[in-house]
Parts: sequence; structure tokens; C-alpha cells
Amino acid sequence: MGRARAPYSTQACTICRARKSKCDGLKPLCGPCRNSGRDNECSWGRDAETRKLRTGAHFEALQKRLDLLQNYADLLERSLANCVCQDVSLHLRFRPEMELDEPSEREAGESDSETLDSDDDITQELTIPARCLKFDDNLDGLVLHGITAPLRFGSKPLSKVLRITEVVETHDATYILHIDGVTLPDSQLELDWSRHLPPEVALDRAEHDNILGLAFKFLTPFSLAIVPSLFLRDMYRALSAPRSQIPPRTPHYSPMLHNSLLAVSATFSDNPYIRDSKTRQYFINVALDFLQAKCRKPDLSAVPAFAFLGTYYADNGDRILSDLFYGMSSRISMALGLGVDSAAWVNSGVMTRDESLARNWAYWTAFSEDVCSALYFGREFCGAGPRQGIPMPFVDEESDQIPWSHTPAISPRPNCLTLTFSAAASLFVIAREIIDTVTNLEHLHETITAERHVAKIDLELNSWKDRLPPELQTSSVNRDDSTPHRLMLHCQYWWCFIVLHRPFFNQHPQPIRESDQEVDHIKLCKRAAENILELAESWSSAYTLRYTPMTMLQVLFSAGTIFLLLALRATANLRVAQKSLHKALEQTDRCVCYLHEMGQTWKCAARTGDILQVLLHNKLGPIITRRLAHRGIPLSIATVTSFLSRTPTSLDREALNELPIYPQKRSPLCGDGEWVQAAGVLSPLDASIKPVDDWGSMLPGINVPGCFDDFRLPELQP
Repeated sequence: MGRARAPYSTQACTICRARKSKCDGLKPLCGPCRNSGRDNECSWGRDAETRKLRTGAHFEALQKRLDLLQNYADLLERSLANCVCQDVSLHLRFRPEMELDEPSEREAGESDSETLDSDDDITQELTIPARCLKFDDNLDGLVLHGITAPLRFGSKPLSKVLRITEVVETHDATYILHIDGVTLPDSQLELDWSRHLPPEVALDRAEHDNILGLAFKFLTPFSLAIVPSLFLRDMYRALSAPRSQIPPRTPHYSPMLHNSLLAVSATFSDNPYIRDSKTRQYFINVALDFLQAKCRKPDLSAVPAFAFLGTYYADNGDRILSDLFYGMSSRISMALGLGVDSAAWVNSGVMTRDESLARNWAYWTAFSEDVCSALYFGREFCGAGPRQGIPMPFVDEESDQIPWSHTPAISPRPNCLTLTFSAAASLFVIAREIIDTVTNLEHLHETITAERHVAKIDLELNSWKDRLPPELQTSSVNRDDSTPHRLMLHCQYWWCFIVLHRPFFNQHPQPIRESDQEVDHIKLCKRAAENILELAESWSSAYTLRYTPMTMLQVLFSAGTIFLLLALRATANLRVAQKSLHKALEQTDRCVCYLHEMGQTWKCAARTGDILQVLLHNKLGPIITRRLAHRGIPLSIATVTSFLSRTPTSLDREALNELPIYPQKRSPLCGDGEWVQAAGVLSPLDASIKPVDDWGSMLPGINVPGCFDDFRLPELQP
């Protein structure tokens, strides 16, 4: 018999690999190194120090090159210190031309063996490819190549990327908002702040800065669509450069972002001319002029820019355009690989740690916007969900201590922006799971299976709230002086409860297992809706609901649907619960009032308030009237006439007629005649009202998933 074959080693130690000899793979000391007396030299891993011989000429060349580069850097710093135009290209003539000596043949061989540890490396890369970030020369940044993309083999390896960070004259220079009586220095007064804004709009700097200030307080904080300090810093850099010069790299500012932000936030202005939709359209037109260039060479600023375009068109009722731009925001986030670990690029010096943190923030911004738009429209997601290993948003404790105030309502206090954003991101991870669950209810043929899954998510929501730091907790004591982003955080929390439990509103409470307590979905929905109403009341008294993000309208509408269902339930039995009926109708009316208050800013909020009022007047009214008459109860003693006789006033029939219809699907978990919306989220846009001559004849024209005469169990029939 022949000699037995030695054990196969998948990786050789650094010494055996350099000598190109066989290695038995024993760790930490292989057999060949032990036999040859190299006990202290045997090491493992690609990054382990290998035994290399470097000539004196090589070290001399390195030192000479280092001295030349140091002299060059000193020259640039002295020149830029006195430079006004910041044209660094003029200094390229001083760049040293000396190159490193070519390595010897032996050194080249050793370098090759270090670059490719073994034949197994390329084999593994071809057979088990991984998602990776690659540097794109045309983009001058990182792009993501998936596991099947051949282009990832054509990109520069990390070791060949040389990216020189631009020299900034001063890192403290920033755009100063001319608000709250701030006195601007001459350098700020001379700044070309309106360079990229539409010339058709008569906008002065005071009004411009006031709009940005309101946006940073009420529009952008919750999803951290814009980090004000980074936006204003890059805005100053971009606008202080001469028009004839190529603009510097500003990942947090772009003309497209500037205009799309103003198009949305101009609705906060007290000036009717600035708030007018025709005026805001000029900002949209300029933003769209940069669309192709931004798509061809996107950066971090593209993510919020497209999201703001989506918000603008959603407010106008343009569903398709809104969805399109929200989707583009998510896709750009995916293409740039914002959710992929970039630690290797930071360690190599190609990317700074601040850039890596900004990429992480931008990823969670895109994720949050995607979940919000899915909840708003009642649809599935545009982007992928968070993968395991993606860190949650970084909490910048230093920047969170910057005072936040809104005189005279709120005195200065720490802003806690990044802390709130981190908590919101973790909440949206749960919200995504909620939407996936409610969307697939028709595939869960067993009620117990669905109940168990809902109970699991319910536990996650409660655990999330229990883990909130004290700075983000709300109570009856501190609710009235909370920041808007803290109030919005809790509004979203209770909204998630409604979305999760509303599909089971008409089911009998039942234990998931014999030992479990019964899950009372009605009680949970009622508690969530009442908490939303309290938060909205605090917001209205402190800031007015004119200053809210657009998502707030869906929160209020969801609470209103629960109160409508509670009103129906109060009249379901032979003995009418008159107090419960009156309270539910009063709470519904408050939701309508709050939506109309929002409607001073958001047109879609006014439409949503009218939809809720139509449901109350034309859908709920006939059912309650019929039930009370069936039981011989006069309407007057039920005190419902004041609520059921009102008609919408802020939305005309043409606007209602433009509301789209969304698909409906019958849920196997509901009783006969009960419906859930296709995405499981009853959206205010899920009503389609045909043009008619009077409001009283609209009953047959309303098509609402979960029609309130059927959205109940059979025993609730009159």
C-alpha cells in the first residue's frame, strides 16, 4: 500500500506561504516552522506581519517621498491661509513629480503573495460572493454591488483607491439663520444665499431663514431628514464659493435639496404669497431641473431631496408621483450602500468616521421615510428591511445638548434630536413588521396563529416603550411642554398599536393559549386612540397643529376610525350606551377639528378631515339613526343630532372626486361581510366620493374598506 496522504490544509501560515512550501495547518505553530526553529515567526492571517527583506534604497526612497509630500502640504496650507477664491487647482504646479523606485523582483514576488493569500481566496470570492462596497470613479464615491453583479470585479480594490479630502479653510464657518433677533456679520450679509433659488419668487432672507427654522423644528427632526448643523455648514461652503468655480463637495447640501425643502416647508409661512401652491411650484421646477444630474451622480443629499419631492406631491394628492419619488429615495439609499458596513473604508483612511456615521444616519432616514410612506398610503415597502448587523443610528450626546426652544411656548432645553431619531428608528423596525403582518392576514388561515404573532409584536411595542430613556418619556406632567419630535414619537407609537389591533376589532377577546389572558383588541385600540387625542391636544395648545409633519394626519385619521367603531359598538346592544355613544362622537368630532387645523398648512389634512366628517355624517349617521329608531329611542336624548347634522365645508366635490380607490381584499380572519384594506392599513385616501349635487346623497358613492355597517360581527347587526 502507498503512503497515506497528509491532512489537507485550507490555509498556510505566513512563513510557509512566503516560502511556497507545504503547511500542515496546525495552529498556533505549524509542523514545518516547529521543525525549522521558526517558533517565533509562525503567524496566521492575511494581516499578520510577514518576514520581508527591504533594502536600504527602498527606505531612503520612502523617506525622500515623505519629505517632499510634507513640504508640499506645508506650502498648500500657507497658500490657502491667504486664499479668498479657494481655487486649489492653482497649486497643483507645486506637486512633486518624484516617484518611488521600482521594487526588486524579490520584493515584487513577496508583495504578490501578500495580496493574494492563496488560491482559495479567489475561489471563495467566485463561489460565495458577498455584497460589497466598491469605489466608483465617475461617482467619486461608494456604490453597492450585489452578490451576482459582475461589475464588482471591475472596480478598484480598496488598496488602490486614493481619495484626498478637500481642504476646508475653516470648519467652523456655517450659514447663520437670520431669526430670533440674530445680528448677522458682514460675511453673512454678503453671502449669495439665493443663488440656486427661482428668481420668479420674491423672497427675502428673513422669510427664507424663518421657513428653514420652522422646517428644522417641525418637519425634519423626527426622521432626521436633515441634520441642521451639517446642512447649514455645507450650505455656507457651497454658496460662499465664486460662481465661476466648481462647487466643493457638499454631501449634506445641494441646490435640489434646498429647493425641494423650501417647496414643502414654505407651507409653514405666514405670508399667503409664499404659502400659495403656485409659488411653491417654482421651487419644485428648479429642484426638478437638477433631477437628472443628481440621479447620475447622487450623494447623501439625494435621499432627503427625493423624499421631500414625494411629500410635496402627496400633499397635492398626486399619488403616483409621490410614490415614485419616495421610491427613488429608497433606491438611491440602496445603490449607495448606506446600510452596508463601511468599517474597512474608514480603517483604510479613504473615508472618515464622520462620513461613515452620516451614511448610517442617511440609511435610517431612508428606512424611516419608507415605513412612513407605506403606512400613509397603506402599501408595501419600496426598500429592503434592515439586515442583521446594521448598527442603530449613532446618538451624538454633544449635539443633543444644543438648546431647542420655540418662544413663547417652550423655553430652551436640550434638543435630543439624535436620541429621538435612534428611538424612532427602532420603532420603525417594529412598524415594518406590523405592516408585513397586517398585509398577509389573508394568508394566515388560523386565527390562533395570527393572534400569537400579533401578541408577539404587541410585546415588542411595550418593551420598546419601557426601554425609552427618561428624556423621551411623556406623562401628564411634561406632555404640554414636550418638543414636537418627542410628541411625534409617541404619536407614532400609539398609531402602531391601532394598525396592529384594528383588523381584530370585531373579534371576541380570546386567550392565545389556555393559560394566557384574553387579548382585548377593542380596549387596546381605544387606549391608543385616546392617547393620540391627548398628544394632539398638547401639540395644538403648545404649537398649534399648523406646525406638524404631514404624517400626523394619518395618525389622527386612524384614531378617528376607532372612535367611529366605538360609536357603532355603543348602539349594538338592545340597551344603548348613550354616554359611550356621545363620548365617541365627541372624540370623532375633535379628530375632525384637529385635521382641519392641520389643513391650514397641509391640503391633504383638510381633505382627510372632510373624509372623516363624511364618514360620520353619511355612513355612521344612517346606521345609528336606524338602530335608535329600531329600539324606540328618540335622537334628542342620545344627543347625537349636533354631530350627525354637520357637513364638510373645507373640501369641494371636485377635490373629493380626485381621491383614488385602492384594492380591497376579504380577510379570512373576519366574519361574513367584513373587510380589511389590502395593506391592512385603513388610509384616508381609501375613500372615493363621486361628484353629486348635495352631501346628503353621497352615501352610495362612498367606497371605504371596512364599511361601518359591515365592519362588525354578526351580533352587532341592528
